[in-house]
Amino acid sequence: MKKIVKIMILLTAVLTITGCSGTEAAEQGDGISIGKDGKITGTLVSVLDQSYYNSEELKAMIETEIADTNAQQGADAVVLDSYNCDSSGNVKVKLVYADSNAYEAFNGTPFFSGTSVKANELYGLQGDFLSVQDGKITTEDAMVADDSKIVIVTQNVNVSVPGKIVAITDNVEVTGKKSASVNIQNEDASEEELAYIVYK
Repeated sequence: MKKIVKIMILLTAVLTITGCSGTEAAEQGDGISIGKDGKITGTLVSVLDQSYYNSEELKAMIETEIADTNAQQGADAVVLDSYNCDSSGNVKVKLVYADSNAYEAFNGTPFFSGTSVKANELYGLQGDFLSVQDGKITTEDAMVADDSKIVIVTQNVNVSVPGKIVAITDNVEVTGKKSASVNIQNEDASEEELAYIVYK
C-alpha cells in the first residue's frame, strides 16, 4: 500500500496515515487480510485535503499503476475491489492481490505470505520469536515449526490471517486469535525492518 501513499503524496494530499503507529493504523482501518485461497486484500483508509486533489484523478492514477503491474505480473495480479471517496475527503481503497509477488510488485516493498520453509529460504527466520496461544503471548524464544505459515511485512498495518497465530516477532502486537498489528519504529530506515506473524 506504500504505492498508493506515494500516489497521494504526488497529488499533494494530506495523509493522516503518514507516520502512524500500529495502534493508530488500527483505528483507521488500514490493513492486510490473507485469504484461505492465498489472495491478499489490502485496505487503506485516508483523509485528503480536497483543495489539492481531484478524486477521479486519484482513482485514475491508482488504476494506471494497477494496469502497469498487471502488464508485468499477469492479468488480475492486482484488482481494484473498491474505491470510495465521500464529500469530506475520506478515502477508502481496497485492492486484491493474487499473491505475495503481486503485492511486492505493486507496492515496491518486501512482503511474503506462505510456508515457514519458504520464508526461511527467502528471508531467514530473523529475530526472537514470541510464542502465542489463544491471542496472548505465553513464552519467549518460540520455535517456528516447518508446518507453519508466515506473513512478513515491512509497514505498520493490521494483519488478519485464516488460522490461529502461534508466534510473532517483538515488533508485532497480537490483537486477537487471528489478528495482529505491526509496530515498526522507523519505516523509512535504509534497511527495512521485517515483522513476522506465524500461524497454523
